[in-house]
Amino acid sequence: MNFTLLSTFFILLGIFCALLITIDILRHPQQMAVMNFVWPINALWAGPLCVWAYFTLGKHRKMDMPDMNMKSMDMKSMTMESMDMGKMKMDMDKPKKKYSSYWQGIIVDTLHCGAGCTLADLIGPVLFTFIPFTLFNQLTFGEWLLDFFIALIIGATFQYAAIAPMLKEKGIKTWLKALKIDFLSLTAWQVGMYGWMAIVIFVLFGKFSIQTPEFWFMMQIAMCFGFITAYPMNWCLVKMGIKSGM
Repeated sequence: MNFTLLSTFFILLGIFCALLITIDILRHPQQMAVMNFVWPINALWAGPLCVWAYFTLGKHRKMDMPDMNMKSMDMKSMTMESMDMGKMKMDMDKPKKKYSSYWQGIIVDTLHCGAGCTLADLIGPVLFTFIPFTLFNQLTFGEWLLDFFIALIIGATFQYAAIAPMLKEKGIKTWLKALKIDFLSLTAWQVGMYGWMAIVIFVLFGKFSIQTPEFWFMMQIAMCFGFITAYPMNWCLVKMGIKSGM
């Protein structure tokens, strides 16, 4: 198959999967608002894999909610003496176990981190065409530096959107806390992405123009490598308590 056609196919597949998830999210918004953006953004590069993750871990995740059959309850017979409403409210406010396995939660953690990086790597190459600069006499390294800076900003903002409601704190201090929490996972993602793009540019094909489907297909693959390098980092960060986990 022609490489251009192959690239175009996977780009369109990613867009289709992102639209598919978006349509479902419009009908069934995520409990955590930022995840309404995380899933479609990741679908742009992960395609069907992200659709699988969304419908198994995102939309139909296991929740340890109280098993309450309203039809079987005689509401008139309930009294304040038989039901501690205060305790029930406190229990409902506690974080619920969302996933049946630890690895599932880490997948969602990593995708949450990856959404910021993906969005940055969509914006960065386009922005760089207007403000190009070199690093170590290489335009490529300059572009990567810009991508990394944007990834930190967007990624920390995504993390801020997740932790601010839980901490009930807003402002620059909370945003900086979010940056500190996600810095290593964001960096790990970008390292995987840069590693693949370095192979593409310096070994396999040379530098593609951002106006070609080949460039964006290579970026889709780069995001896969970003996920691979960020997943173990997120695993460790949650285990160490640096990140609370999804």
